[in-house]
Amino acid sequence: MSDLAQSLASLFQKAYEQGVEDGRKQPLIKHEMITRKQMKERFGISPDSFDDYYRNVQGFPSYQEGRSQKYYEPAVHEWLMDHQQFNN
Repeated sequence: MSDLAQSLASLFQKAYEQGVEDGRKQPLIKHEMITRKQMKERFGISPDSFDDYYRNVQGFPSYQEGRSQKYYEPAVHEWLMDHQQFNN
């Protein structure tokens, strides 16, 4: 194989490996509506903690479906990421 072809093959291999590594860093969020009870399995937030600290916060993403509230999982993920608090 020529030096040019070998260099290109190496470059493509590195780009592929970087893409795989970047893909593994992406959160696995399903694009679906979830209930408050599903917050535990999806985000580790118990229903009681969800009711106490998130459910009625102004701006928390929710959708009223009949008499029940549902939550679009990607919007909840984004909201949680944007509203993190760090202890220093």
